[in-house]
Amino acid sequence: MRCEEIMKGDVSTVSRDATVQEAARLMAEEDIGFLPVVDGSGKAVGTVTDRDIVVRLVAQGLPADSIRVHQVMTNKVVTCKRSDDLKAAQERMKQSKVSRILAVDDKGAPVGVISLGDLAERQDEGAAGSTLREVKEGVSLTH
Repeated sequence: MRCEEIMKGDVSTVSRDATVQEAARLMAEEDIGFLPVVDGSGKAVGTVTDRDIVVRLVAQGLPADSIRVHQVMTNKVVTCKRSDDLKAAQERMKQSKVSRILAVDDKGAPVGVISLGDLAERQDEGAAGSTLREVKEGVSLTH
């Protein structure tokens, strides 16, 4: 199975220079908790989650309307290509201890997202459970 067969497309993104308030508003409008962060060319340069916002901004008492996304985002971007084998993407998720992997085009622009939930819906319990266990064992506070 290839990544494009399971990924969720039509990815909402946020500019690294947007305010955290703008990112949070987009998350609320789209009912999502994860946004790829892109630079001026549309290339993925990080990710921001609702948890990143809570831990790195709200808990610190910082103003969401003046702090920029790049100040609270996770710089590490774990990616795959839409044509990659899904098993290779799962391995990257396990190795990087992330619960989502970003599918990107040849220029690094986001084209889809694969989450642990997507894997659980499409795979047998053993394969999905194995990935979940390995990812959750090492997930940091930012994922």
